[in-house]
Amino acid sequence: MKKNSILFFGLLLLSTIIFSCKKKNNNPAIQNTKCPLLSIDGPTGNIRNYEWVGSKLIRVFSKDSIPTVVIFRYNNKNLAESMEITTEASSEKYIVKFDYGTNNIITKSNVSINGIQFMTNEFSYNEKNNLSSIKTTVELFGRKVSGKTRLEYANNNVAKVYSSINDELETLAFVGEKYDDKKQFFPDVYKTAALGFVGIANNFFSYFGENNMISGKVYNDKGKVDQETQIDYLYNNSGLPIQSETVSLRNGKTSVEVCSYSFDCK
Repeated sequence: MKKNSILFFGLLLLSTIIFSCKKKNNNPAIQNTKCPLLSIDGPTGNIRNYEWVGSKLIRVFSKDSIPTVVIFRYNNKNLAESMEITTEASSEKYIVKFDYGTNNIITKSNVSINGIQFMTNEFSYNEKNNLSSIKTTVELFGRKVSGKTRLEYANNNVAKVYSSINDELETLAFVGEKYDDKKQFFPDVYKTAALGFVGIANNFFSYFGENNMISGKVYNDKGKVDQETQIDYLYNNSGLPIQSETVSLRNGKTSVEVCSYSFDCK
């Protein structure tokens, strides 16, 4: 269950800025519910906008290489019950529906494209209610494939992730090498959204932790390093990022991107 998907560009909404940074301000971060993220600007202008209703993020507009929209819908407990992704380049609609168990914890996600369900994820948690393992089942074109994902934590952050397909030996999928000491500044619903991409990609696992990742690696289906990324954050006096410089290494090529962030602090 590795990172190949026709909805890869939808995943860019979650994966653009999830790796390393060097902190330049040590003040504690403000809760993102008090300072919701409004937009992210890149080298060519605005690349992402966030639409909120009260404390709920309902829509994300991306202007990356392929314009993408993510819509979140909530139940009567204000818990995200579904996520819908559409891209300008495709007529397909990718929908993830979430099932909740006791303590309002997600136990299962059902993934479909254009109304055809093709993937189910079942989630297990440790004694701290941190996601610990996932069983993924994909049924498509008459084939059924099962996979398992196992997460290891260090200081309430995801340190290593292992994955396997069917009865094969597990291989390394993700390493969170270092995290800062600030609460994650991305919307809390990103943790829910990330559950919808298990079995598709390996570059979102840091969202299941407590802090912002400052270095990490993504691995391919052979357990070899696929991408390394560094992000240098510049924080304001409230501990929120105002700028970042991302340096990524993939296939021997290095790319650099500078982004800025806008928050709506109450």
